[in-house]
Amino acid sequence: MTPRNSEERSGPKRVQTARPSAPKGGRRVSRLPSYRNRQRFPESNNSYRQLRLLLAGCMPLIRSKLSARLHEAHSALLSLAARPKGGAAGSRRLVHAAVFLAAGLSIAVFAVFRVLYTTATTVTFDGEELATVASEEEAQAAFLSVERSISDAIGSDYTVEASKVSYSTHLTFRSAVVEEKELETALSDKLRAGVVEHGYALYVNDEFIGATQTEGALEELMAQTAIPYRSENTVSIDFVEDWEIRECDLPVENFTNLADVALQLNSTKSGEVTYTVEKGDCWSVIAQDHNLTSDELLALNPGYDIDKLSIGDELLISNAVPYLTVISVQMEYYEAEIPYEIEYVDDNTMWEGDTRVISKGAYGKADTVARVTYQGVEEMERTIESQTMTLDPVTEVQARGTLERPSWAPTGTFRWPTSGNITSKYGYRSIFGGSSFHGGIDIANSYGTDVVAADGGEVVYASWMSSYGYLVQIDHQNGYVTYYGHNSSLLVNVGDKVFKGQHIAEMGSTGRSTGNHCHFEVRYNGERQNPMNYLP
Repeated sequence: MTPRNSEERSGPKRVQTARPSAPKGGRRVSRLPSYRNRQRFPESNNSYRQLRLLLAGCMPLIRSKLSARLHEAHSALLSLAARPKGGAAGSRRLVHAAVFLAAGLSIAVFAVFRVLYTTATTVTFDGEELATVASEEEAQAAFLSVERSISDAIGSDYTVEASKVSYSTHLTFRSAVVEEKELETALSDKLRAGVVEHGYALYVNDEFIGATQTEGALEELMAQTAIPYRSENTVSIDFVEDWEIRECDLPVENFTNLADVALQLNSTKSGEVTYTVEKGDCWSVIAQDHNLTSDELLALNPGYDIDKLSIGDELLISNAVPYLTVISVQMEYYEAEIPYEIEYVDDNTMWEGDTRVISKGAYGKADTVARVTYQGVEEMERTIESQTMTLDPVTEVQARGTLERPSWAPTGTFRWPTSGNITSKYGYRSIFGGSSFHGGIDIANSYGTDVVAADGGEVVYASWMSSYGYLVQIDHQNGYVTYYGHNSSLLVNVGDKVFKGQHIAEMGSTGRSTGNHCHFEVRYNGERQNPMNYLP
């Protein structure tokens, strides 16, 4: 007999599977699947999938057994080839090997089928197949995620119509199954069309102004808004308001063209602008400084007494404020006037407080570099960086009075001659059916109200004068003469020296008058002036 080879003596070799070694310390670390991976096991509630899961777990053992049997079959075939043909024992071995070979092929075919195919769910929306994912639960999670995203963008609840969605679970190639994220992308593209768009939004002080889909367009628009305030001497330019451009998803109706956004930026919104009255302010000057007429300023402050301004009063200047206010710093180069000094010489022929120019001073000139801060077009701050004198200033010499001032000497300022309401202003007016020029103001009050001198001086007229009725004129010896008309009685005579605030007459309605009032005029070198420009 032919001796058996070494393989036959020793029997088939067993295939051993190497086990992973335990880490140092003696404990084996097992990796727990992440929450996302555990969610991707829909087999846990499906009998067919549970069977497949069991078979998948047994595959390493089946492969090991199959390898051993195939090795035994191979050895048996080699033994038969070495023996004489015929014999019952050889036939039985051949049949035994064929059975195991067939079983191995079946298992191999099943393994290949399992690798290539899987059970998955195809999602259809509005008749169009979107994608195939591992399970219906994954598909529903994708729909929920997209619904939430659209709801956040439009600021209200958004829900997909259930009638447009269908799910189909079937056997399919593993390569056709996509991740949940890919389904979300396909759903987002499908559902957002006509509802939400990705773009760039402009906010000013957290208020939405407008949006565009073009990247960089809003930054360019903000730069263009500041162009009118920029020059070759601009140091810096910015906006008073906080502004921000956000990349985000927005409802399609929020997107506008850039021209509309620019128009809104250059417009105004509701908001009060006030002015606090300071020393020396008068109504007409405040109005003029803010590009208003006196009537427009009064319309913004109804019921305000324009003749009784008090320091600290707040006047409403505007009911609207701009969306954007440019603040810029400019370097300015110019020739500035340098003020001259004044030198005083005592003069005992003049009253205390009075001065007279002996020799006029003259402004100097200097080449100046200044850093100027503007808010819009209004100058906020000016800092002189450097000055180079080109012409020295000339000192002015003035005589200063040392003679004690009498009580009746003029102070140079006027007070109100009486109390009451202004019934007629300075300028042209309609009266007695015609138009005439009114050379003063009329202050109305009850019969007999005190009328006093607006400033110290000498009475140069105290009698009846035509349409003035009983009239007092005071020469303040500085070029100014004041008139007090329509009095009921006079308390001074020509040549009297009167002090500021002295009682000189009583109110009445004499002459050309329609009621009790004091007609008050201010004349300088014989020319009528508007008294409102002199009264506090």
